[in-house]
Amino acid sequence: MFWKVSLGAIAIAVVGGAVYFSGVTRAQVVNALHSANRQAHAAESHPTPAGWAPKLTPAWNGMITVEPAQRIAIGLRTAEVLAQTNPIRLELTGRTAYDDSTLIKIRSRFDTRVEDVYVKLGDRIKTGDRLLELYSNDLAQAKSDYQTKYVQWQHDVKLLTAREKLQKEGAISTQVLVDTQNDEQKSRLDFILAGDKLKVYKVPEEDVKPLLKGLSDRLTDATALTNVADKARMTMLSPADGFVIKRDVVKGNFYETSADLMTIAPLDHLWVWINVYELDQDKVHLNQTLEIQFPFLKENIKGRVEYVANEVDKDTRAVKVRATVPNPGVHLKADMLVKAQLDIPPVPGQTVIPRQAMVTFNGVNYAYIRRPRSAPATTEKDSDGPEDYERRKLEVAQENTDTVIVRSGLKPGEVVVTAGSLILSQIYEDSRMVDTGLPDT
Repeated sequence: MFWKVSLGAIAIAVVGGAVYFSGVTRAQVVNALHSANRQAHAAESHPTPAGWAPKLTPAWNGMITVEPAQRIAIGLRTAEVLAQTNPIRLELTGRTAYDDSTLIKIRSRFDTRVEDVYVKLGDRIKTGDRLLELYSNDLAQAKSDYQTKYVQWQHDVKLLTAREKLQKEGAISTQVLVDTQNDEQKSRLDFILAGDKLKVYKVPEEDVKPLLKGLSDRLTDATALTNVADKARMTMLSPADGFVIKRDVVKGNFYETSADLMTIAPLDHLWVWINVYELDQDKVHLNQTLEIQFPFLKENIKGRVEYVANEVDKDTRAVKVRATVPNPGVHLKADMLVKAQLDIPPVPGQTVIPRQAMVTFNGVNYAYIRRPRSAPATTEKDSDGPEDYERRKLEVAQENTDTVIVRSGLKPGEVVVTAGSLILSQIYEDSRMVDTGLPDT
């Protein structure tokens, strides 16, 4: 009896769905309900005769058969599955930023007091322009060492020349000459090392050459070692063209070597950092073309993917993707909001269906496919006969407002249900419950 009552319940559910979705009249619903009730009472008033074995109903094959009248009542419509021909377009957001690889951090190579600052925040500068005036005891010491090492080397050169003549005349031993040669080599290396230290300190060449003027191993004037005015002073020059985008230095303050005094950036181009969410990260690859939109400037610039981060940002839960945009007029600024459109080329085997054709149940996406019957339709009457529909699990590549791009589960040319797919889904779940006694999971 249970299975008969269940069939009546299914009929009621189907008719109820038809009322909701297709506007069937109240009288039709009442008649359908009376018919279902009469079938149930008839089953109860005719009990099974003793010794009679009921005929077992075959197990449900998972198909939903829809009669022509039911199709009309449900308002069932179908559409053909198409092969994907257009690219997937990802709508992304991001921000502009300075190119970290071109930022120049201005630091002093020695502890110093800043005597003067020649530039302001935002100034455009060129290579060789004055930036800062520095005053440092460390710098004065390095210049004095350079002079001292030079004087000692010149002394050892002259002594070696003299002793080479004496050794040829037999006035001194070979050992004395060898020791003199060794001393000259050591003092020459000390002088080179002192010069390298000035190079590390970034002392301009025009400040180094005057240090050696008039120096020899015989000083007639004791002030020759200090004949360069203000050895503790140095003017720091710009190493590159660009703009001062950060300035932390203040005139009169003392700074150690670790302090960033200012930052210079060439703004002929900018980086664009774009957020790609985890769901779409497998669609993004190096060298893909994207269109970067500046909504407030009404400007679009073509770019390409140059870098894809190896981690997900813990705050945005997105993967960072980087592109570069030219900025010849320096009208683009860092930290501007941008939109980006990334076109993912069509993938062979992927298909497109209307959004209405996809039904989601318990987090899984399905579509209902019309299956051809074993006997093909040969007449117009046969073509109006019952139709079978199969539920198919889908793997979705992208879901839009109007369409769904399916990675797997469908083939081009198949027919899917659009209007009425929700009713078929309910019928499927009810049929499965009757067949197995368990809900779909």
